[in-house]
Amino acid sequence: MTASQDFLSSLTLLYVEDDPDIRVHMVKFLSRRIGNLVIAENGREGLEQFYAINPDIVVTDIMMPEMDGLVMAKAIRDKSRDIPIVVMTAHNDDEYFIRSIDLGIDRYVLKPTNPRFLIEAVEKCAQLLFSNRQKEEANRYVRFLLDAQPNLLMVITAGCVEYVNHAFLDFLGFSSIDHFNEVVKNAGDLMFNAEGRSINEEGYWLDLLMGTPEKFSIIYLKNQQSEMLVPFALKTNSLPEQNRHLFSFIDITHIENEKRQLETQAFTDALTGVCNRARLQGVLEAELHRARRHNLPISVILGDIDYFKKINDTYGHQVGDDVLRKFAKVLRENVRIEDIVARWGGEEFMVVSPLNDVNATCKLAEKLRRLIENERFPKVGRVTCSFGVSQAKREDSIRTLTERADKALYEAKTQGRNRVEKYM
Repeated sequence: MTASQDFLSSLTLLYVEDDPDIRVHMVKFLSRRIGNLVIAENGREGLEQFYAINPDIVVTDIMMPEMDGLVMAKAIRDKSRDIPIVVMTAHNDDEYFIRSIDLGIDRYVLKPTNPRFLIEAVEKCAQLLFSNRQKEEANRYVRFLLDAQPNLLMVITAGCVEYVNHAFLDFLGFSSIDHFNEVVKNAGDLMFNAEGRSINEEGYWLDLLMGTPEKFSIIYLKNQQSEMLVPFALKTNSLPEQNRHLFSFIDITHIENEKRQLETQAFTDALTGVCNRARLQGVLEAELHRARRHNLPISVILGDIDYFKKINDTYGHQVGDDVLRKFAKVLRENVRIEDIVARWGGEEFMVVSPLNDVNATCKLAEKLRRLIENERFPKVGRVTCSFGVSQAKREDSIRTLTERADKALYEAKTQGRNRVEKYM
């Protein structure tokens, strides 16, 4: 017995025929090959049986009382587009064939019916069913494997989302793939770069991902409920001949958090919490480049706590540290949000002030000087500070700009301290 014949013995077949002689003959023939044979004597009874038993294959005559075979077939097709339907007819009328084609009839057997031709037609349908069910079983197994993965997985076929696994649906807050497809019209709208910009701004997200995968090794996905952007490492696998792509998103939130913590530790002054000198070098280089490119002003303030060595010698280094912490706090809380405060070294601090010329920056330095003078520091009481201000020139490097600020600070010290001086 062949695999298709063996498969036949596991199927349910609905046989609809109004002629009792033909029906008896065919039932005797089919029952030896079909596992479960259900019989109806007209189209209406056949349709009732179809709804009741949901057969695997339908074989029907066309011309029958109460409801003809094609009317029944249309009702079946309205419920299921996949069930194979075989029609038997003695008519050569083109109208019947056109109606049959429109209904998507799978096979035709002419009357008077040769049982061998009928069983061949049924076997062809069974082979198709067997193949489809094998594919369906394979797809179900693939979906099972995808759903078992902790990573977020998405299958794109011909540019459209074919499948997303349970982990992806749970992350996005969708109950099912149907819910996903109802809400998400374009999967690219869920993806963002490190700057928080959608990678689908121009509608070519798939081409961008496949064309320059190294550029999108890190992708941020937006959770539909929280609106938060979460970082993922992106891996792609493709079947070019099927125009199918598998995207795997690996959550790297903990890595990103650790990276930020390390960056904070590496670029933050441990004592005062402001930028350290290493971080300031990068920030100042970027701001100088921006100022030159757009012809914008940028100035710096270099401040030094007056007589700080005396504070350490008199009260000890612990108190000196407390003074540095509070001094940095006053600076940080009284500059603009775009200004950068950094510890330059020892008791010296720098403020980088983008978009401010030397006069505006001198006013800011004077404001800071007064605030420091009027502040009361732990155990020490009154503390003063001297400030030097310089505005960047187009040809300036970090070194030449800070050297002029240092000269201005030196001038403030020699002029009696607790004052602001500028050096052009």
